Amino acid sequence: MDNKKTNPKKKQGKSLTKRITGWLHLWLGLVSGIIVMTVTLSGTVFVFCDEIIDLCGGSAKYVQVPADAKKKSPEELLAQFHQQVPDRNAFYFDTYKEADRSFRVASATKPPKDKNTEKAGKPKGKGRGPRGVFAYHYLDPYTGKVMGSTKSYEFFYVVAHIHAQLLAGKFGKTVVGIASIIFFIQLIGGLILWWPKKWNKTTRTTAFKIKSGTKWRRKNYDFHNVFGFYSLLPAVFITITGLIMAYKVLADLTQTVFGGVADAHKIAEKFDPKFDPEKKALPFTVFIDRNFKEIPEAKQIRMSVPRNDSATVYNVVAAQFIGLKSITNGKSREINKYTGNEIIYPKEVLMHEAIEHMNFDLHVGYWGGMFGKIFTFVIGIICTSLPVTGFLIWWGRKNKSAKKTKEIKTIHQHTKDEHHEQLV
Repeated sequence: MDNKKTNPKKKQGKSLTKRITGWLHLWLGLVSGIIVMTVTLSGTVFVFCDEIIDLCGGSAKYVQVPADAKKKSPEELLAQFHQQVPDRNAFYFDTYKEADRSFRVASATKPPKDKNTEKAGKPKGKGRGPRGVFAYHYLDPYTGKVMGSTKSYEFFYVVAHIHAQLLAGKFGKTVVGIASIIFFIQLIGGLILWWPKKWNKTTRTTAFKIKSGTKWRRKNYDFHNVFGFYSLLPAVFITITGLIMAYKVLADLTQTVFGGVADAHKIAEKFDPKFDPEKKALPFTVFIDRNFKEIPEAKQIRMSVPRNDSATVYNVVAAQFIGLKSITNGKSREINKYTGNEIIYPKEVLMHEAIEHMNFDLHVGYWGGMFGKIFTFVIGIICTSLPVTGFLIWWGRKNKSAKKTKEIKTIHQHTKDEHHEQLV
């Protein structure tokens, strides 16, 4: 009697879909890993730029308020700033409602006079090209004395451009765009590979929990799978918002879908007041007083400093807090410098700006205050780790396979030797 089973069940392997997905997931990850890690890490660092810039400002952010003293006008303070720091051009300033807050000026080093000058002839420390190096300077609003400065602005400018273009211009932007698309594909592919063949207690535990008491290889595998799953949706969302900023066709499509207009800036220019050399611009103080009155909750006002007299529009932001790229409980407006009145743009132009700012806020975590920042920061850390943990999984399997092959060869050699000894 034959006790063997006539129809033994063969262990089913991975499906064709998972095999193809696994192959793509591996090689796309190896090709784009370093770029993805650089982009996600720089984006993660940028999330807390406002807090770090404020920290770098130190004690220069505050001044001693003299008795019966009156703040100098922004024009006077800017004139004194340029006297004390003649090698820089101011492009906006921040003033505060609190009496003990200093006056902050954002500026850049002046470019060389001759743009065709040899690199060797350029003044040292003038930055990369005509833009110069950004910095914040803090002035005593009562005396005009520069209290301190920080180049944290420049640091985060560089971080933002690493994130957007790897400091490589249009070519770098293209590389980052391709890497972002690959990362999006990787996220979807990761979900397919993560999805268990059957749902039971064992697979649920493996899919959603990191097993304790395991070796580092298994722990690394769990980190990659479990954290990758939990961060999937926000990571996809952050990637999509980034792609919208990277590709004009996606940005234009987003504007069209949500009621904006693609060529908003060209339309807006038609509503800007014309330059009139016979007219004089109103003092900055008029704009500041009016905005503090119209927005009582505002504690800070930022005003652009025009590059030349022909500029007829001031950008004025009034809010509880204004960061490098963020506004908390406030409003940004374009103001006629001759009348002090807000320029009324068409609805689709205003919608364009609202959509653009909303997309940016969603991308960098400014949508939910400190919670949104912390949440985005954590997701950024996980996304940065995925190329690393994925590489370690591949490296571990590769070395394991090589070790196994070596062991098999050793066994075969021993068998061959033993067989030779028996013949002798």
